[in-house]
Amino acid sequence: MSKRLQVEIDKCTGCGLCQLACAVKKSNQFDPSLARIKIYRSEAQGLNVPLVCQQCANPPCVAVCLMNAADKDPVTGITVRESNHCIGCRACQVACPFEACTYDHIHDVVVNCDLCGGHPACVEICPSGALQYCDINTILAGVRHAEGLKRSLIPDRERSHHG
Repeated sequence: MSKRLQVEIDKCTGCGLCQLACAVKKSNQFDPSLARIKIYRSEAQGLNVPLVCQQCANPPCVAVCLMNAADKDPVTGITVRESNHCIGCRACQVACPFEACTYDHIHDVVVNCDLCGGHPACVEICPSGALQYCDINTILAGVRHAEGLKRSLIPDRERSHHG
């Protein structure tokens, strides 16, 4: 069974506990800049959006890595990095459309979420339930359901004008 992080934006309060838990677990530092999850905050829109590696099927970060330090684990499907091969050029960070590659300034390498080996610290500490660790099929079923609802609520002529 393949599991991934699911983010429910409407539940995120922007408290930042996920960032602290991640930074402590991965770097033993109370430094949110070292977290492999980031909170994008938009006061104007009233949004707090946790940004985390989406474990892309064909990750742009892997494609641009000059040192072949990033790859997909063929068994888990997780984007993994060999820190000892990373030269800290940050090309992967620029290529990531989700801003999910984090520069570790202590070790001069780029890292991303590895789901904490199946026990994501961010999920365990999230007080609002905005972060969940779910079977990927459950996540996809929810996406399909939401898309179906959207299609049933928006008349055909409106859909053709919006997209």
